[in-house]
Amino acid sequence: MMRHFLKTSSRLCRGDQALLQGWLKRSPVHSLAFCIPAILLGCGTYGFTMGLWQGWEMASYVGIKLPLVIFATLLINGMINGMLAMVLGSGIGFRESVQFLLAGFSLMAIVLFSLSPITFLMALHAPDPEAMGAKHWHSATLLTHTLVVAYAGITSHRSLLRHVREFAATVEHGTRTFFAWLAGNLFVGAQISWIMRPFFGSPGLEVQLLRDQPLEGDFYAAVWRAIQHILF
Repeated sequence: MMRHFLKTSSRLCRGDQALLQGWLKRSPVHSLAFCIPAILLGCGTYGFTMGLWQGWEMASYVGIKLPLVIFATLLINGMINGMLAMVLGSGIGFRESVQFLLAGFSLMAIVLFSLSPITFLMALHAPDPEAMGAKHWHSATLLTHTLVVAYAGITSHRSLLRHVREFAATVEHGTRTFFAWLAGNLFVGAQISWIMRPFFGSPGLEVQLLRDQPLEGDFYAAVWRAIQHILF
């Protein structure tokens, strides 16, 4: 089973057309059997390293929450992407939209899993949360993880562009649909992650599974504050 999982991971990373066409047309259940464990393993491992700065409790929380963020984004954007595909005239249905999204997120999880040793070492070499430089480290950590997750998401989705173009009614329709999906995935995923914060904790705040007021503020304001904190 592990051998098959590794072989499928390698094929997905190479953008194997036969694998994706098989998932879309002949065996959608097989895509679930691979993609769900891949997201749980890859995003769970990366999430664990995100929370490790604040200790094992926070690491465990984030190891559980990050895959949930992906599945929540998949649920919401699966419906949105299906409607966008129809409005943009791509000829791609709801089921195919969800399967493209699922394949993209599973590849993103593989990328994050491969980067998790780096973020693990970052957490081990971070200053103590109560140290004087902890707030600057928190800002740097926020920006680093934002860039890493965005990179993994864009890279993984980019590998699917050719397949979306081939599956759509025309290349132009496929391109428009793909970039609409990508923008929606990044926006919705960022906001869901903000609602389900914390992911690495803030200096001076207690370790929690969720914040007491999860809807207060927004992700983009937090990123802008982190940039200002580092630069000014």
